[in-house]
Amino acid sequence: MNKDQLTGIILSGGKSSRMGEEKGLVDFRGKPLISYAIDVLKPLADPIVIGANHNLETYKKLGHHIVTDEIKGVGPIGGLLSTLRYSSSEKNFVISCDMPFLNADLLNYLHQYMHEYDAVVATHDDDKIEPLCGIYSKKNIPEIETAIKKGQFKLLDLFNKVRFKAINIDASLPFYSDQLFYNINRPEDIKL
Repeated sequence: MNKDQLTGIILSGGKSSRMGEEKGLVDFRGKPLISYAIDVLKPLADPIVIGANHNLETYKKLGHHIVTDEIKGVGPIGGLLSTLRYSSSEKNFVISCDMPFLNADLLNYLHQYMHEYDAVVATHDDDKIEPLCGIYSKKNIPEIETAIKKGQFKLLDLFNKVRFKAINIDASLPFYSDQLFYNINRPEDIKL
């Protein structure tokens, strides 16, 4: 895979209401949580873009371009729209800032399915879909715009309108870990 063909997008623009502070900047094992997402994407994508709406000066210090939501208050779909519009790549890795155990092998595995679809995301544990662990094409932008105009903000609803594939990730895969999709939302989650 030629890393110049893909942009890495990290969505970190949420309210962080359950965390009580900016989630992507929370310290996890000695470094900001978003650093784990950056580390995963570095060997796979160039450039890396961070979708953020708060603490922008702190995020800028990480050395990557920051994109704020053009349409505020609609959740991850708003961050996805703004970052896909900004991206100069047709295909884009999209991950959330709050899953520190994702790995490059997982993203490479998803990428091999991308030639047939416009959105490919991971699923696990009896079809639990991870919409913020996948690859999205810029071809999705019109459908994302339409969904937002209609007040349909769930990414799972978007998948019914685009060429979409959920790829099951389980223990049969060599890169699998039971912590792979561990999500940090609350202060107690940091103690893992």
